[in-house]
Amino acid sequence: MPVIDSDPARIAAQPVVVVHGPTGSTGAFGGPTGPTGNTGATVIGPTGPTGVRGVGPTGVAGASVTGPTGAQGMTGPPGTIGGATVVASLSPTAVLGARNLVTDATVTTFGSIVVGGGSNTVPVYADGTNWRIG
Repeated sequence: MPVIDSDPARIAAQPVVVVHGPTGSTGAFGGPTGPTGNTGATVIGPTGPTGVRGVGPTGVAGASVTGPTGAQGMTGPPGTIGGATVVASLSPTAVLGARNLVTDATVTTFGSIVVGGGSNTVPVYADGTNWRIG
C-alpha cells in the first residue's frame, strides 16, 4: 500500500490535501480488521475573480395615460344618488353597465327585460340596449 507523506503532491498545479480515512474492511474469511486506509485527494482551487458590477443607465419614464371618462350613472330623486326610481324614469339609451333600482317592476325574473307598472322593487342593469332585472 503506498504511503503519502505530509508533503502533498500537486495535481494540475492545484494543492492536494490527504488525510487518513475510515478503517478498512474485514477480511473475506472473517479475519481481523485491516489498517486505516487513505482518503481520496481533496483538490482546492484558487478563488475566481470578482465579477464586475456596473450600474445601468436610468430608464425612460413611463407614459402617464388617463382613460376616457365613464358613462354618467343614473341619479335618483333630489337629495339621493342612484336612489330607487320607476321604470319609466330610466334612461332610454341604457348605457352598458349602468345600474339602478326600480320600484314598479311587473316580474322579478333575473335577466328578463324590466317592465314597469307592477309593485316589485328590483335592481336593474343596462346591457347596452335594454334594462334587465339583476
